[in-house]
Amino acid sequence: MNVLILINKPEGFRSSWCVGRARKRLPGLKVGHSGTLDSTASGLMVLLAGHATRFSEFVMSLPKVYRTVIQFGVETNTYDYSGDVVAEDGFEGFDEDFFRDSLFSFSGVRLQTPPAVSAIKIEGQPAYKLTRAGKDIDMKSRPVFFRNIKILTPFNPSDGTVELEVSCGRGTYIRSLAHDLGKLMGCGAHVKKLVRVSVGNFHIDNANKPEDKMYKFTKLSEFAKNFNRIYVSERDGKSFMNGMSILLRQAERCHRGVSVKGMICVEGEKFLGFGSYAGYDYIKPEVIVPKA
Repeated sequence: MNVLILINKPEGFRSSWCVGRARKRLPGLKVGHSGTLDSTASGLMVLLAGHATRFSEFVMSLPKVYRTVIQFGVETNTYDYSGDVVAEDGFEGFDEDFFRDSLFSFSGVRLQTPPAVSAIKIEGQPAYKLTRAGKDIDMKSRPVFFRNIKILTPFNPSDGTVELEVSCGRGTYIRSLAHDLGKLMGCGAHVKKLVRVSVGNFHIDNANKPEDKMYKFTKLSEFAKNFNRIYVSERDGKSFMNGMSILLRQAERCHRGVSVKGMICVEGEKFLGFGSYAGYDYIKPEVIVPKA
Protein backbone atom coordinates (compact mmCIF):
# COMPACT_ATOMS: atom_id res chain seq x y z
CA MET A 1 0.00 0.00 0.00
CA ASN A 2 1.58 3.26 -1.18
CA VAL A 3 -0.38 6.22 0.19
CA LEU A 4 -0.18 9.49 2.09
CA ILE A 5 -1.60 9.97 5.58
CA LEU A 6 -2.64 13.45 6.70
CA ILE A 7 -2.25 13.94 10.46
CA ASN A 8 -3.38 16.83 12.65
CA LYS A 9 -0.55 16.98 15.17
CA PRO A 10 -1.60 18.31 18.59
CA GLU A 11 0.38 21.04 20.32
CA GLY A 12 2.81 19.67 22.88
CA PHE A 13 3.69 16.48 20.97
CA ARG A 14 6.78 15.79 18.89
CA SER A 15 6.46 14.90 15.22
CA SER A 16 8.15 11.56 15.91
CA TRP A 17 5.24 10.68 18.21
CA CYS A 18 2.81 11.00 15.28
CA VAL A 19 5.01 8.81 13.11
CA GLY A 20 5.26 6.22 15.88
CA ARG A 21 1.49 6.10 16.31
CA ALA A 22 1.04 5.55 12.57
CA ARG A 23 3.58 2.74 12.52
CA LYS A 24 1.74 0.96 15.32
CA ARG A 25 -1.51 1.20 13.39
CA LEU A 26 0.11 -0.01 10.17
CA PRO A 27 2.40 -2.85 11.26
CA GLY A 28 4.80 -4.09 8.64
CA LEU A 29 4.40 -0.95 6.52
CA LYS A 30 7.18 1.60 6.21
CA VAL A 31 6.01 5.04 7.43
CA GLY A 32 7.95 8.29 7.26
CA HIS A 33 7.33 12.02 7.49
CA SER A 34 7.85 14.81 4.98
CA GLY A 35 8.93 17.58 7.30
CA THR A 36 8.51 18.02 11.03
CA LEU A 37 6.60 20.49 13.18
CA ASP A 38 7.92 21.99 16.40
CA SER A 39 6.44 20.39 19.52
CA THR A 40 5.06 23.84 20.40
CA ALA A 41 3.19 23.96 17.07
CA SER A 42 0.12 22.07 15.93
CA GLY A 43 -1.43 21.30 12.59
CA LEU A 44 -0.95 19.37 9.41
CA MET A 45 1.75 16.75 8.97
CA VAL A 46 1.95 14.68 5.79
CA LEU A 47 3.09 11.12 6.45
CA LEU A 48 4.10 8.75 3.67
CA ALA A 49 3.48 5.01 3.74
CA GLY A 50 5.02 2.18 1.74
CA HIS A 51 7.05 3.13 -1.32
CA ALA A 52 5.44 6.59 -1.19
CA THR A 53 8.24 7.48 1.28
CA ARG A 54 10.32 8.08 -1.86
CA PHE A 55 8.24 11.22 -2.44
CA SER A 56 9.29 12.88 0.82
CA GLU A 57 11.48 15.46 -0.92
CA PHE A 58 8.62 16.45 -3.22
CA VAL A 59 6.13 16.94 -0.37
CA MET A 60 8.63 19.10 1.52
CA SER A 61 8.93 21.36 -1.53
CA LEU A 62 5.20 22.16 -1.58
CA PRO A 63 4.02 25.63 -0.41
CA LYS A 64 2.71 25.83 3.14
CA VAL A 65 0.22 28.03 4.99
CA TYR A 66 0.49 28.81 8.71
CA ARG A 67 -1.62 30.77 11.16
CA THR A 68 0.33 32.30 13.97
CA VAL A 69 -0.25 34.56 16.95
CA ILE A 70 2.79 36.77 17.57
CA GLN A 71 3.39 38.28 20.99
CA PHE A 72 5.20 41.63 20.82
CA GLY A 73 7.14 43.15 23.69
CA VAL A 74 8.82 39.91 24.85
CA GLU A 75 11.77 38.16 23.20
CA THR A 76 12.79 34.57 24.01
CA ASN A 77 15.87 32.50 23.18
CA THR A 78 13.78 29.96 21.20
CA TYR A 79 11.71 32.65 19.43
CA ASP A 80 8.53 31.05 20.83
CA TYR A 81 6.71 30.77 24.15
CA SER A 82 8.70 27.73 25.30
CA GLY A 83 11.98 29.59 25.71
CA ASP A 84 13.59 31.73 28.36
CA VAL A 85 12.86 35.45 28.23
CA VAL A 86 15.94 37.37 27.07
CA ALA A 87 14.33 40.81 26.70
CA GLU A 88 11.09 42.38 27.85
CA ASP A 89 10.68 45.87 26.45
CA GLY A 90 6.90 46.16 26.31
CA PHE A 91 4.84 47.16 23.29
CA GLU A 92 3.62 50.64 24.26
CA GLY A 93 5.32 52.26 21.27
CA PHE A 94 3.98 49.79 18.69
CA ASP A 95 3.09 51.65 15.47
CA GLU A 96 0.37 49.65 13.74
CA ASP A 97 0.51 51.63 10.49
CA PHE A 98 4.27 51.11 10.24
CA PHE A 99 3.78 47.42 10.96
CA ARG A 100 1.22 47.01 8.16
CA ASP A 101 3.43 48.82 5.68
CA SER A 102 6.51 46.86 6.73
CA LEU A 103 4.92 43.48 6.03
CA PHE A 104 5.24 44.17 2.29
CA SER A 105 9.03 44.13 2.65
CA PHE A 106 8.87 40.45 3.64
CA SER A 107 7.20 39.37 0.40
CA GLY A 108 9.21 37.31 -2.07
CA VAL A 109 12.69 35.89 -1.50
CA ARG A 110 14.33 37.00 1.74
CA LEU A 111 17.35 35.96 3.79
CA GLN A 112 16.35 34.43 7.10
CA THR A 113 18.43 33.17 10.01
CA PRO A 114 16.95 30.01 11.60
CA PRO A 115 16.62 29.82 15.40
CA ALA A 116 19.56 28.31 17.27
CA VAL A 117 17.04 25.95 18.88
CA SER A 118 16.09 24.09 15.69
CA ALA A 119 16.66 20.74 13.99
CA ILE A 120 19.07 22.16 11.41
CA LYS A 121 22.30 20.15 11.37
CA ILE A 122 25.58 21.83 12.36
CA GLU A 123 28.54 19.55 11.65
CA GLY A 124 26.22 16.56 11.79
CA GLN A 125 24.47 17.55 15.02
CA PRO A 126 21.04 19.19 15.43
CA ALA A 127 21.50 22.84 16.38
CA TYR A 128 19.17 22.52 19.37
CA LYS A 129 21.39 19.85 20.97
CA LEU A 130 24.49 22.00 20.62
CA THR A 131 22.66 25.07 21.94
CA ARG A 132 21.28 23.23 24.96
CA ALA A 133 24.76 21.86 25.65
CA GLY A 134 25.92 25.46 26.05
CA LYS A 135 27.91 25.68 22.82
CA ASP A 136 27.99 28.87 20.77
CA ILE A 137 26.93 28.18 17.21
CA ASP A 138 26.81 30.37 14.14
CA MET A 139 23.48 29.96 12.36
CA LYS A 140 23.90 30.86 8.71
CA SER A 141 21.25 32.92 6.95
CA ARG A 142 19.55 31.30 3.97
CA PRO A 143 17.02 32.37 1.35
CA VAL A 144 13.34 31.65 2.04
CA PHE A 145 10.23 32.60 0.11
CA PHE A 146 7.12 34.38 1.44
CA ARG A 147 4.21 34.22 -0.97
CA ASN A 148 1.86 36.26 1.22
CA ILE A 149 1.51 37.53 4.79
CA LYS A 150 -2.01 38.54 5.77
CA ILE A 151 -3.21 40.12 9.01
CA LEU A 152 -6.10 38.08 10.40
CA THR A 153 -6.50 39.92 13.69
CA PRO A 154 -5.12 43.47 14.02
CA PHE A 155 -2.73 44.47 16.80
CA ASN A 156 -4.41 44.15 20.19
CA PRO A 157 -3.21 47.02 22.42
CA SER A 158 -4.36 45.19 25.55
CA ASP A 159 -2.02 42.20 25.18
CA GLY A 160 0.35 43.10 22.32
CA THR A 161 -0.62 40.28 19.95
CA VAL A 162 -1.23 40.08 16.21
CA GLU A 163 -2.61 37.07 14.32
CA LEU A 164 -1.16 36.44 10.86
CA GLU A 165 -1.68 33.98 8.04
CA VAL A 166 1.62 33.21 6.35
CA SER A 167 1.98 31.49 2.97
CA CYS A 168 5.57 30.47 2.39
CA GLY A 169 8.00 28.04 0.82
CA ARG A 170 10.24 25.29 2.08
CA GLY A 171 12.59 25.87 5.01
CA THR A 172 10.83 28.94 6.38
CA TYR A 173 10.78 29.38 10.15
CA ILE A 174 7.75 31.29 11.42
CA ARG A 175 9.61 31.69 14.72
CA SER A 176 12.34 33.57 12.86
CA LEU A 177 9.70 35.69 11.14
CA ALA A 178 8.29 36.67 14.56
CA HIS A 179 11.79 37.43 15.82
CA ASP A 180 12.57 39.60 12.78
CA LEU A 181 9.27 41.47 13.11
CA GLY A 182 10.05 42.13 16.76
CA LYS A 183 13.44 43.59 15.84
CA LEU A 184 11.82 45.69 13.12
CA MET A 185 9.29 47.11 15.57
CA GLY A 186 11.96 47.72 18.19
CA CYS A 187 10.20 45.83 20.98
CA GLY A 188 11.02 42.15 20.44
CA ALA A 189 8.53 39.38 19.72
CA HIS A 190 7.97 35.64 19.84
CA VAL A 191 5.47 33.07 18.59
CA LYS A 192 2.64 32.55 21.05
CA LYS A 193 0.71 30.08 18.89
CA LEU A 194 1.44 28.34 15.58
CA VAL A 195 -0.76 26.12 13.40
CA ARG A 196 0.14 24.66 10.02
CA VAL A 197 -3.06 24.88 8.01
CA SER A 198 -2.08 23.39 4.67
CA VAL A 199 0.69 21.77 2.63
CA GLY A 200 0.10 22.11 -1.09
CA ASN A 201 -3.50 21.07 -1.77
CA PHE A 202 -3.73 19.17 1.53
CA HIS A 203 -5.71 20.91 4.28
CA ILE A 204 -5.93 20.36 8.01
CA ASP A 205 -9.72 19.92 7.77
CA ASN A 206 -9.15 16.60 5.99
CA ALA A 207 -6.52 15.30 8.41
CA ASN A 208 -6.70 12.33 10.76
CA LYS A 209 -6.22 12.64 14.49
CA PRO A 210 -3.15 10.72 15.72
CA GLU A 211 -5.28 8.61 18.05
CA ASP A 212 -7.71 7.51 15.31
CA LYS A 213 -7.79 3.72 15.09
CA MET A 214 -8.68 3.81 11.40
CA TYR A 215 -6.91 6.27 9.13
CA LYS A 216 -8.30 7.87 5.99
CA PHE A 217 -5.67 7.51 3.28
CA THR A 218 -4.82 9.98 0.53
CA LYS A 219 -4.16 8.39 -2.85
CA LEU A 220 -1.16 9.18 -5.01
CA SER A 221 -3.44 10.60 -7.71
CA GLU A 222 -4.50 13.33 -5.27
CA PHE A 223 -0.85 14.02 -4.45
CA ALA A 224 -0.08 14.36 -8.18
CA LYS A 225 -2.51 17.29 -8.50
CA ASN A 226 0.05 19.53 -6.80
CA PHE A 227 2.60 19.36 -9.61
CA ASN A 228 3.30 20.14 -13.23
CA ARG A 229 2.24 16.76 -14.56
CA ILE A 230 1.37 14.71 -17.57
CA TYR A 231 -0.89 11.69 -17.85
CA VAL A 232 0.45 9.03 -20.20
CA SER A 233 -0.98 6.11 -22.14
CA GLU A 234 -0.62 2.50 -21.06
CA ARG A 235 2.13 1.93 -23.64
CA ASP A 236 4.20 4.97 -22.56
CA GLY A 237 3.51 4.10 -18.94
CA LYS A 238 5.06 0.66 -19.36
CA SER A 239 8.10 2.19 -21.05
CA PHE A 240 8.51 4.76 -18.25
CA MET A 241 8.19 2.08 -15.55
CA ASN A 242 10.87 0.05 -17.32
CA GLY A 243 13.30 2.97 -17.13
CA MET A 244 12.87 4.26 -20.66
CA SER A 245 12.49 7.93 -21.59
CA ILE A 246 9.19 9.00 -23.13
CA LEU A 247 8.15 11.86 -25.39
CA LEU A 248 6.47 14.78 -23.66
CA ARG A 249 4.37 15.66 -26.70
CA GLN A 250 2.74 12.22 -26.63
CA ALA A 251 1.16 12.86 -23.23
CA GLU A 252 -2.62 12.36 -23.17
CA ARG A 253 -3.20 15.26 -20.76
CA CYS A 254 -1.12 18.04 -19.20
CA HIS A 255 -1.76 20.01 -16.00
CA ARG A 256 0.03 22.96 -14.41
CA GLY A 257 1.26 23.03 -10.83
CA VAL A 258 4.45 23.16 -8.77
CA SER A 259 7.79 22.25 -10.31
CA VAL A 260 10.34 20.53 -8.07
CA LYS A 261 14.02 20.48 -9.11
CA GLY A 262 12.97 21.04 -12.70
CA MET A 263 11.17 17.70 -12.81
CA ILE A 264 7.72 16.91 -14.13
CA CYS A 265 5.24 14.53 -12.53
CA VAL A 266 4.29 11.59 -14.74
CA GLU A 267 1.08 9.72 -13.96
CA GLY A 268 -0.13 6.49 -15.48
CA GLU A 269 -2.98 4.19 -14.65
CA LYS A 270 -0.82 2.04 -12.36
CA PHE A 271 2.00 4.34 -11.21
CA LEU A 272 3.10 7.84 -10.25
CA GLY A 273 6.57 9.10 -10.93
CA PHE A 274 8.82 12.07 -11.57
CA GLY A 275 11.07 12.54 -14.55
CA SER A 276 13.74 14.99 -15.66
CA TYR A 277 13.95 16.68 -19.04
CA ALA A 278 16.38 14.76 -21.22
CA GLY A 279 16.36 17.03 -24.26
CA TYR A 280 14.53 16.74 -27.56
CA ASP A 281 11.18 16.64 -25.72
CA TYR A 282 12.09 13.49 -23.77
CA ILE A 283 11.30 12.79 -20.11
CA LYS A 284 13.74 10.50 -18.28
CA PRO A 285 12.36 8.55 -15.27
CA GLU A 286 13.90 9.44 -11.88
CA VAL A 287 11.42 8.22 -9.23
CA ILE A 288 8.59 5.73 -9.80
CA VAL A 289 6.07 4.37 -7.28
CA PRO A 290 3.23 1.92 -8.02
CA LYS A 291 -0.23 3.21 -7.06
CA ALA A 292 -1.19 -0.06 -5.40
